[in-house]
Amino acid sequence: MNLKVKLILTLFFFNINVYSQTKEILPNPNYLAIQSGLMADGYNSMGFRTFFEYQKDVKKNWQYGISYEHVRHLGIAATDHSDNLSSNLSLLSLNYYYKLKLYKDRVFWTSGLGAGVVHLNWGDNDEFGPTLNASITLNIRVTKRFFIETSPLIVLAPINRFYYSPMNASSYKDFYAGTFFPIGFKVRL
Repeated sequence: MNLKVKLILTLFFFNINVYSQTKEILPNPNYLAIQSGLMADGYNSMGFRTFFEYQKDVKKNWQYGISYEHVRHLGIAATDHSDNLSSNLSLLSLNYYYKLKLYKDRVFWTSGLGAGVVHLNWGDNDEFGPTLNASITLNIRVTKRFFIETSPLIVLAPINRFYYSPMNASSYKDFYAGTFFPIGFKVRL
C-alpha cells in the first residue's frame, strides 16, 4: 500500500469514529400528580382529601410513585358502625404501577399496589400503623405534558384507591378507607 491509500484509510476510519452518531439515551419521564375528592373510612368518618404524588417511569409500562395524602374530617360516613370516630388521616406510600394503554398514548389506566404508613388523629389521640393500598386511575392526556386523572369507572364506581391497615383505634378493629369522586391532574416534569 502506498502512503496515499494509508492516509485516506486512516482519515476514513478516524471520521467514522469521531463523527459517527450515537443514539441519545433519554431519561425516563417523571410526573407530579395532584388530586382531590372525598374519602370515607371504616371509622365512620368522611372527609375532603388532598393527594400529591411524584411518579417516575421505570420501564416501558411500569412506574413507581411516592405519594402523600391528607384527609380532613367533614362528617359521618355510612359504614357498619353505629358510632363514629371523627378522624383526620395522613398517608405516606410507596406505590408501583402498571400502565394499560386504551388509546395510543392519549388514554390509559394505571393500576398499582403500594405500602406505607397511616397516621390517624381524632381529638387528642394519635395512632400510627402500616398500610397497604390498591389503585386504578384513568389518565387522559390533554397536551404533551398535561393529563387529567379520575376514576376509571366514574359512573359505576366513583373510586380509584383503597387502603387497608391492621391498625386498631378506640373500639374499631382494623383500618380501611376508599376514595370517592377523585379528580385531579398530572404534569410531566
